[in-house]
Amino acid sequence: MHLKLVDIHHSFVEGIEHAKVVNGVNLSLEKGEFVSIIGPSGCGKSTLFNLVAGLEIPMEGEILLNGQSVNGQRGHVSYMMQKDLLFPWKTVLENVLLGATVSKENVREAREEALSLFPLFGLEGYENNYPTVLSGGMKQRAALLRTFLHKKELLLLDEPFGALDALTREKMHEWLLDIWSQMQRSVLFITHSIDEAIFLSDRIYVLTPRPTAVLQEFNVELARPRTKEMTLSDEYLELKQKLMKALYR
Repeated sequence: MHLKLVDIHHSFVEGIEHAKVVNGVNLSLEKGEFVSIIGPSGCGKSTLFNLVAGLEIPMEGEILLNGQSVNGQRGHVSYMMQKDLLFPWKTVLENVLLGATVSKENVREAREEALSLFPLFGLEGYENNYPTVLSGGMKQRAALLRTFLHKKELLLLDEPFGALDALTREKMHEWLLDIWSQMQRSVLFITHSIDEAIFLSDRIYVLTPRPTAVLQEFNVELARPRTKEMTLSDEYLELKQKLMKALYR
């Protein structure tokens, strides 16, 4: 799997004027990589995800997946937006099976796979409960399970932990990396947190304010598996300083 965005431009029509949001973005994602995108609020990060997912069509440029243009095409990514978007009138199991139900896949097979993954996602015993009994972290894990069950190699995760408290968020980081290493998916991840980007990622793209472009790209050389002790290392702190300088420029 190889994703490449080549000179992407996009604008929103506001009356008779075009408001430019994306201004020549170039970025890439290799098979099995975890790549984060960080930038100011409102700069166009979620718009980029909508373009990659085919929910919008870029006005200029190409989005290439394995060398083939996917401009305006859907169904090639698993996309988790900022909110968990669980339906309160459906059980946790029904929620995670929603994708299979809508796409009319073999629901019986999907159900068996989902049930086998409930322990891995920390949801065992909650299959027949409704989302109201779940904590914030558990709701996010249910939403991620639904995203993983979509079975696309490329995952788009748009600030999935943004609404969680700091302690829960840190626990979710370690949990997500464990799931990612086991399931071997490619992840493109949006965050506003420099620490989150460093801890999770192989590479980080820093975007400019709107209309957005890539300001800088950073490699994260920290060894895997990641540990919280690494956040005190000179290497970690040096990279954090560089990211802060780029982001707050």
